Formats: sequence, C-alpha cells, structure tokens
Amino acid sequence: MEKRKLAVIEQYIFDVFRQRAAADLLAKEIFDSTIEFSNADLVRAFEDLEKKWRLLVRHTTEGNDWVTLTADGTQYAGVEAAPRAEAAFPHPPRSSPRLNK
Repeated sequence: MEKRKLAVIEQYIFDVFRQRAAADLLAKEIFDSTIEFSNADLVRAFEDLEKKWRLLVRHTTEGNDWVTLTADGTQYAGVEAAPRAEAAFPHPPRSSPRLNK
C-alpha cells in the first residue's frame, strides 16, 4: 500500500477515536464508519499502527474484535479516555531478545 494512503487511513482511525471520545472501539464500529476505505485497508493501517508505531492494540475479548489505543496512542489522538482493556499493552517487537531462552 502506498505510504501516503496508509497515513491518511491511520489519521482517519484516530479521528474516529477522537469523535467517539473513546480509547476502546469495536473494530466493526471503525469498519462501519466509512465507505471510503475498504476493510482490508483499515486492517493494514491497524497492523502498521500496532506493530510499527505501537499506538494501538487489536485483540479479541469474549468473541469481540477490539481496537484499543495504547497510552501513547491516546496521547497522540488527543483522547482523554483511558483504555478499559488490559490488552492496551503492546506485545514486544518480534526482534527483541527472549527473556527465557
């Protein structure tokens, strides 16, 4: 995906969080909020924001697919709400050394 398009989609995602004044949203809410971007493009943006920028975490809780802003993500988005989910802590990067070898 073109970097510029990805950046526009990522800003859109933060706009949705800002508009809803929430740090946790169902992925479906974000998917249903626009016809401008495909679900696949939104998923690519989620992955980039999670793995590269560590600004959100995507997780499943009780069968629901959630997108939760990390502490850095809430600050970046300008959202006052705190995440409800414990999943707001990003996984360590794959390249980090394992603690127990």
